[in-house]
Amino acid sequence: MTLHRSHARGFSLIELMVGIVISIICTLGMMAAFSAYEGQKRTTTNGSDAQQNGSFSTFMLERELRTAGSGLVQGRNYGIWGCAIDAWSNGTKRLPRTSALAAPFDNWPLTTRAVPVLVAAGTGDKADVIGVVRGNPIARTFRTNLVSASGTTVNVDNSMGIFPNEYLLMSDKSGKCTFGLVSTVSGTAIGLNTAGSASDGFSAPAHYTASLSAYVFDMGVNPGVTLLSVNQTNNSLVSFDLLQRAAAAGTNDTPVPLADNVVQLKTLYGLSTAPSDVPVTSWVKPTGTTWGIAALTPTPDTQNALNARSRIRAIRIAIVVRSRQQERAAPATAASAAGVSYIGYSGPTSLTLFGDLDATLQYTVTTDASFRYKVYDLVIPVRNNLITKFF
Repeated sequence: MTLHRSHARGFSLIELMVGIVISIICTLGMMAAFSAYEGQKRTTTNGSDAQQNGSFSTFMLERELRTAGSGLVQGRNYGIWGCAIDAWSNGTKRLPRTSALAAPFDNWPLTTRAVPVLVAAGTGDKADVIGVVRGNPIARTFRTNLVSASGTTVNVDNSMGIFPNEYLLMSDKSGKCTFGLVSTVSGTAIGLNTAGSASDGFSAPAHYTASLSAYVFDMGVNPGVTLLSVNQTNNSLVSFDLLQRAAAAGTNDTPVPLADNVVQLKTLYGLSTAPSDVPVTSWVKPTGTTWGIAALTPTPDTQNALNARSRIRAIRIAIVVRSRQQERAAPATAASAAGVSYIGYSGPTSLTLFGDLDATLQYTVTTDASFRYKVYDLVIPVRNNLITKFF
């Protein structure tokens, strides 16, 4: 009797190797597709983040600059523009400062003058600093004459539109101007809080010397003397309130972050031909012996500085934002030449700001080729500086 043994059959070694190769090819294909998808997702997400940060940054800057000079309308004609601001809050003298601020505001002068907007240019790749002085009065008042002063009470020729808890900016012949917090209004007599008597108050000197040629400007309940710039250590748009009304007693020089992933801010002044003209006819950098911050804020103030400041009709700002995450690096030249395929990104190593203007007005910003960048360019009129006629 013959027995037949059945043999179990399986895959041969060659068949297994072919199957493994096919699996590897399929896996590589899926990984390539996944990598391409993730790269596109990263690019889209980074671009969206940059766009949101840029849009919010321009919104914040435009809001501040469009209110610059509010409460100081006609200040140029009535002796308030260019005065050196003297201010207290929480029992501490805030202006003029006795020491420089920390970066990025370290190039701002110790004495801040009552001008709607000025710029302290940063050297090289350092960001510019924009200084804004503004108020929010209920009623538009101007040309209120300071008649006399005694202790913490000042007498004016007209107190219409001035209410308790508002801040006044008072000028005198010396070129200084002082913030005072209104405590009472009785006819034409205005009582001012003494230094430190209110938790969030300013003070005029105990015996403010006034003259018939001095004026009072109502700055409302929430005046601002604000600096704006870019902290290039952590790449953020930041602001700093020089009045520090919300700070505790003493000093608190910590800037307030406004937007992330902002790497650069550069500006230009838009000028009229003469102080009495309105249209912008030229652009200049905020630098040099005429338009630098030192030239526009001399001590003592000069007529030349006043005339120059009076020609500023607009501010042009370029903001550079970048993606939150680095992109995958582009392939090396040797690898590309060898026919190896990679997915990568290699951006520009520099950007040109204000490229539509003359080369002397342009800025070159150094960039990291592994990040994506976006530039926002906007022109903001200094509308409270557009009124040139007396009224």
